Amino acid sequence: MSIKYIILTTLLFTVTNIAIWFQLNSQLVWDWAKGGKGLMFTCALAIPISLALWLCTKWGYVGFGNLWSVRFMAFASSMITFPIMTYLLLGEPMTSKVIATVMLAVVIMIIQVL
Repeated sequence: MSIKYIILTTLLFTVTNIAIWFQLNSQLVWDWAKGGKGLMFTCALAIPISLALWLCTKWGYVGFGNLWSVRFMAFASSMITFPIMTYLLLGEPMTSKVIATVMLAVVIMIIQVL
């Protein structure tokens, strides 16, 4: 296990999930993203996001030594990022179910590092 690659993977998964949030949900935040410009924005983000996820998989595999841990880190980082972004930009409340889910995602991440 290489902690350097695990940290890099986790950080890049977080940044990538933020980009994915904007890619998919900008249409709900800004009027300019509801039509063709939003579709162009989505397409423009597709390649950088794909490359970043490819790199996350590579670094994560080097860091953990197995693909299962990489997958769980990807899932957990998205389950932490999505509610925060949705709360901050769309004002959707952090219900007890959402908070419990975020806490479970943190537990998943901790389990993968142990």
